[in-house]
Amino acid sequence: MNRFRLVMIIIGLLGLNLPCFGQQEHLPSLWNNAGDEACDIATSPVHGTLAGYGVALGMAGMTAWALQHDIDWFYAIQDRRNDWQDKYIPPFNLLGDGLVHVVGYAALYKFGSAYDQQVAAMALEGQINVALFSIILKTISSSARPDIGHYNRQWFTFKFSNNSFPSGHTMTAFCAAVILGDAYHCEWLTYPLAGLVGYARLYSRRHWPADVLAGAGMGLLIGYSVLAYHQHQTLDQAPGVRFSLVPDQDGGKVVVTWRY
Repeated sequence: MNRFRLVMIIIGLLGLNLPCFGQQEHLPSLWNNAGDEACDIATSPVHGTLAGYGVALGMAGMTAWALQHDIDWFYAIQDRRNDWQDKYIPPFNLLGDGLVHVVGYAALYKFGSAYDQQVAAMALEGQINVALFSIILKTISSSARPDIGHYNRQWFTFKFSNNSFPSGHTMTAFCAAVILGDAYHCEWLTYPLAGLVGYARLYSRRHWPADVLAGAGMGLLIGYSVLAYHQHQTLDQAPGVRFSLVPDQDGGKVVVTWRY
């Protein structure tokens, strides 16, 4: 929990002078965009798309299934521990660390091209929402981690540190997988790496299977929400004629907007 608060503080310091999209001062700030995206995530995370419904329903179903088998699946993974995995799996935990992501995005923004700056700002917006929703969900569930709860599933412990559900590292990894994969057309790489982060959290005894699946689902929805927000923003800025209905005292009127 303290780590996520630190992530939020660092993003806040970066966001003081970090424009959301390139160097155009008239566009909304990083925090304003993240706030709008948070509202989208809370009210309409699937954005009315078949893909959104598929991700939400699929991950919810898998999480519910995992909750019925959490302990068995957890021990099945632990029973297959070996020297090779002990050496190569734990380092993948770093790929889900929010601090690592924030530093990486800040470096991309500082040294990258104008396009890289746009991507870095979007990724930071995603990380803001990952930290926000992770803190909320972890606080509500207050579920003990396996190594804290003596390897038994414990809910509503009301100990607001080291909470397990959902996995924040997995949320971070899958949110980044969506945004970076879409931006650089490397989904073939980002999604498997995100999956390895989730497995590393299980292997390192830091999370239960349901934590990881819920984290993956939330990370996907947050990443898709960031992309949808910016795609909508881009469409609003594109040339063309738009028609909109504006209410007034006499009932309403149609407004025609021509952007060129």
